[in-house]
Amino acid sequence: MKQTRLKFLSLFVLGFLLTFLMAGNVFAATYGVFTQISVNVPGNVSSVVKKVKSALNNKDWKVIGTFNTALPKNDTYISTVVVAANAVYNKHMVDNGNYPLGAFGLPLKVAVYTTPNHGIVVSMINLPAVARTFSGNSYVKYAIKASNGLKNAIRKAVGGTPSDLQYGPMRNGRFPGGIGGGSFPGSVVNISNHPESADVNLKSITKLVLKGIKHNKGKWQLVYKIEKPSMGFIELGVTRNSTERQSIGVDSGVRATSQNKYPGIDHSPAFPIIILIHKSGKHINVSILGEMWRMKYYFADAGWWAFMTHMGMPGSIQGSLKQMILRGLAY
Repeated sequence: MKQTRLKFLSLFVLGFLLTFLMAGNVFAATYGVFTQISVNVPGNVSSVVKKVKSALNNKDWKVIGTFNTALPKNDTYISTVVVAANAVYNKHMVDNGNYPLGAFGLPLKVAVYTTPNHGIVVSMINLPAVARTFSGNSYVKYAIKASNGLKNAIRKAVGGTPSDLQYGPMRNGRFPGGIGGGSFPGSVVNISNHPESADVNLKSITKLVLKGIKHNKGKWQLVYKIEKPSMGFIELGVTRNSTERQSIGVDSGVRATSQNKYPGIDHSPAFPIIILIHKSGKHINVSILGEMWRMKYYFADAGWWAFMTHMGMPGSIQGSLKQMILRGLAY
């Protein structure tokens, strides 16, 4: 009897250790911020985008926005980004509304773009990477499952050669390190803070921010809106041509070749930029990611020299966003 108990206890401990080590491998795995889905996809960008949208809708991911990425003016290639959201995934990543800041890891962004060597490529934001950063390690497995399901559905729709290549900044930890990096949510910048009342709530503050976007002089454009007041947040995605163009140009520098001058096109899913209106206790906050941190997160593979020679860029972008938001809140 004693030997049986010892054997059972040993098996239990071994099983626990194996489970712990497997989970640890998922948490400590190296993830790229972006991942390919298919390369050498037949057709043209417009037809492939339609197939991607159809595949997403069939997987219960609602397409909430689409935009053509602005590329450096002498670039002849094309990129279109499809933005989609899923109610169940959204709810999970914000811990059923207990952690609205997790919405910075939303939504899904899929890019369809042309290249000189691999024809049309379909890639997307890497869900396990962003889930680990913005929601936490315990969300990675769920994100992997969602990512695999989406990739299979899109591949079935568009064809081409399947690819799971991960790229962009590669990390085995949750956050970008070094100058400009640091933890999340320490990277969140609160633009404004409003005590909640009968007249001040997520929807009323969002209306004002939307006015700021509509009338802004910085040429920002609204791409999507995710309204989840019951989950404690409303998210707006904005972008502008000059910021996209400059970011892709900067990221292309160290990888550029005579044949492919702007490979940074593959970072198109780094946009749109998020404005998050969210609950924080009895207050409503309007927040963005610090732009230096956001650029470090999505574009660190450009190399330190690219950041050194564009030191004013993050501040300029963040200042323009802040000005737009505050002007809206002043209405």
